[in-house]
Amino acid sequence: MHRYMLGWTLCALVLLLAGCTPTPMAVPARVQPAAQEAVQAALTPAVPTTMPAAAATAVPTAAPAVLEPTAAPTTVPILPTIAPTAVPQYAEPDDTACQRTSGTTPLPAPGAPGAQDFFRSFRDPLAAAPLYNPPGTRRIGLQAGHWLTDQVPAELGRLQGGSSGGGKAEWQVNLDVSQRTAALLEADGFDVDVLPSTIPPRYQAHVFVALHADGDVSGAGRGFKIARPGFSSIPSVDDKLVDTLNNVYAAATGLPRDDEHITLRMRYYYAFNSRRYCHAVATGVPQAIVEMGYMTSGTDRQWLIGNPDRLARGLADGITAFLRILP
Repeated sequence: MHRYMLGWTLCALVLLLAGCTPTPMAVPARVQPAAQEAVQAALTPAVPTTMPAAAATAVPTAAPAVLEPTAAPTTVPILPTIAPTAVPQYAEPDDTACQRTSGTTPLPAPGAPGAQDFFRSFRDPLAAAPLYNPPGTRRIGLQAGHWLTDQVPAELGRLQGGSSGGGKAEWQVNLDVSQRTAALLEADGFDVDVLPSTIPPRYQAHVFVALHADGDVSGAGRGFKIARPGFSSIPSVDDKLVDTLNNVYAAATGLPRDDEHITLRMRYYYAFNSRRYCHAVATGVPQAIVEMGYMTSGTDRQWLIGNPDRLARGLADGITAFLRILP
């Protein structure tokens, strides 16, 4: 008994000398696995570095970048395949000079009182003029009929919007074919202007062709037709242009000719009438207007809308063939 008492006394004395208390320690010498995992979780981010496949796709590690527009979008006319071109810019005389060389009364509306007399007064032939055929690169003017009709000057203020069909306005088809034709001609080395409704004053080129697509309320009309100015200053040359275009365009497209429906509005087209209008083609320039087909015909629309390249090829080849026979 005294031995045990002596032993406890010695132990207490050793602990007292070491600066400790005799209370037993509760923390174990080795951290248990569960605690080790808790510590690791506290030292790592909330999102695990390795995730199951489903979680990895459901929770992105970073927010996707959002691109904000820098400006409000603009409205662009819809075209089948080709984007619209910018309005061509030309060195034109000022408005006062244009007014001095032409009247300012706008075209009368179709069917208006006196409209027929108005147009009939300008049907007298123009004086003969020398052929415009300067040396150098040949220039070709292609007018996309009814394109930008809302921007014409006062003297052309009564121009109409054109026909429609197949979900498209006529100006869209005219512009599309004009651009395709221009691309083919430019590839052959010609200079080409694609012109809107407003012709530059006294416009000059080696040849000018206005492109349109017809309409028939009955839906029965189809085919193409080509005419030259009724008051041409170079009638024999213009006749040759019409004949060449008729032959080549018909062969290229397979469309029938519709000569019996050539109208006075085609023969006395405003862009031909340099005597009456400032914004018209100059005398001496070979000129023609082409109604490429009927927008109101489902058959013709297969070419006008469904295969415009074929029409463009016929027009480009016809114009090229005509230029080859010029002096």
